[in-house]
Amino acid sequence: MANPFEKRATEYLRDDEAFLSVVSPEPLGTFFHKPAREDRLFDRLVLIIGTPGSGKTTMTRLFQYPAIRTLLQNDSLDAYRPLIASLTQAGAIRDGMPAIAGARIPLESEYREFWEFPYSSELKLGLMTAIIQSRAVLSWIQNLQASGIALSDIEIVPREGVGAATIAIGGTSASAVLAKAREIELAIYEISAALIPPKVEDISEVAAAAYRPFDVIDTIRVSYDGLTTELRPLIILDDAHTLHAEQFDALRQWLARRELKVARWVITRFDALTPHQVLLSPVISNDREITYIKMQNDNRRANDRAAFRKMARDMSSRYLRRMDTFNRRGLNELGSMLSTAPEPFPPGKLDRLRAHVDVVQRRTHVTLARRAELQEKVDAYFGVSGHEEVRLATLEVTMERYFKRTKSQAAQLDLFADLDHFDPEPSKPISVDAGVVGGAEIHLLHEYDRPYYFGIDVLCDASSENAEQFLQLAGVLVSQLETKLIRGSQINLSAREQNRLLRERAGQMIQEWDFPHARLVRALTEEIAAQCVEKSLEPNAPLRGGAVAFGVLQDEFDRIPTTHPRLARVLQFAVAYNAVTLVQGHRTKGQTWCLIELGGTVLLKHGLTLSRGGFLERTVDDLVQSLGEAPHG
Repeated sequence: MANPFEKRATEYLRDDEAFLSVVSPEPLGTFFHKPAREDRLFDRLVLIIGTPGSGKTTMTRLFQYPAIRTLLQNDSLDAYRPLIASLTQAGAIRDGMPAIAGARIPLESEYREFWEFPYSSELKLGLMTAIIQSRAVLSWIQNLQASGIALSDIEIVPREGVGAATIAIGGTSASAVLAKAREIELAIYEISAALIPPKVEDISEVAAAAYRPFDVIDTIRVSYDGLTTELRPLIILDDAHTLHAEQFDALRQWLARRELKVARWVITRFDALTPHQVLLSPVISNDREITYIKMQNDNRRANDRAAFRKMARDMSSRYLRRMDTFNRRGLNELGSMLSTAPEPFPPGKLDRLRAHVDVVQRRTHVTLARRAELQEKVDAYFGVSGHEEVRLATLEVTMERYFKRTKSQAAQLDLFADLDHFDPEPSKPISVDAGVVGGAEIHLLHEYDRPYYFGIDVLCDASSENAEQFLQLAGVLVSQLETKLIRGSQINLSAREQNRLLRERAGQMIQEWDFPHARLVRALTEEIAAQCVEKSLEPNAPLRGGAVAFGVLQDEFDRIPTTHPRLARVLQFAVAYNAVTLVQGHRTKGQTWCLIELGGTVLLKHGLTLSRGGFLERTVDDLVQSLGEAPHG
């Protein structure tokens, strides 16, 4: 088959068994288990928000009835057991039986057309919700039938006290309810498909009639294999961002009514929210009537990165098994085919680096004794490991730090003092840690073209916890490995090959951005990246591995939607399409900041660290200037 990394396999795997074979259960635990434990997953409106490729549709497909039945019918297979366990924790399976009857309806352009009708807002909403409900009923029953359950073994169980409304949906017989849903769908579809919408008075009685199955249905009772069980109906409305903003808001209010027993989920991108909701994320969680699941968590980032590494490794293994070139040879661990050590540093570059370290020693007035002391700290950190070029670059950074911390003392000396024997103690002890070494490695990347991006963990971290971004980056590596396999070459990508391929692919992905305000988002990220590179390449590596973000005081950032609406809109789409991540409430230096952190592809393209936390203190005016605008404009 074609390289599934280049086009997500879940997009074209229609067969449930094939689909389930490539799905990792990890995101279920990350995003769905907590609201399930708190009984917030099926009893109210759930709004699932994420960037493109974050796995929204894939995860919700697992909750559709045919997928659950397929899993349970193959529960003896080891590959399916983790998914079954995870769906059980999410409440979709109970006592080894399906607990929900899930169905998905994509809200494509047809639904937006309802808002273009020359009718009142109330009538437009009524027509749209009626056709959604009719198609939900059709999907629930048809999904049950597709799983082998006879129509006669399906019964609609209504809520108490809704007798007249029950009659209006066709009663409790599945065949009658199905027929009524078809009648309603056809009547409303004829309105939406007409070249000229009919006048209000010409709308058919069927289309105008009260039809509210979501208000009526409590559960769906099914019998199969000698067992009877009641399922909670779940409707999953996908791609809600395609709706008109007012239409989306009206739909959300309608679905948020607590008296509804039908479980209802709406899947959308950040596009559908207001800039205020996207930029001020705590606002999202204040609504008790709605459960918000953000498939991009800004609060537990260390945990999210570790969880994503696990999920991405699992996903890549499942995808490799679908590629005959790899599967025939038992090659299903991508990480094992990616070198985790750079090639030997070229002798010419090593000589140049040694000479430069000597120059730095003289310029920073580091005595031989002081250099030996700093060298001991470098050697103590690395032990028997560590490449010579990294040791040298780290020593260089420590000398620059020593110079920085003794500069004030040197400035107090007499003009004719002998600096060669001047060896003061630094104002703060010099230490060697991972941050100092990270800064040295970034210097080596930019100044000596030493590979920096290699290994499976780097690939995962550069993906910004986004499944599609991971697949796009991994795809170029897998394609190169496949070529090597076909040619009979060694099945391994060197650090230099990985570094080159990943940075080239990241640049292509940024160039391919084609979303609203993409040009301004590109300008914003380019300017942030340029200033971060400049700071990261300062000789003493003041921000350890380097800067990856602009930091704006939280109070100032919170006012952006009001004071700078255009900037707010640009930031909204930057977040929506994974160009940046907002880290709210970051406390340091006794102040609270919002970090506008660059996404993985931007970091790759510009050669910045993947370690988080380093930021440049900036203002909203600096952000405005990054867009090529005058401040306060």
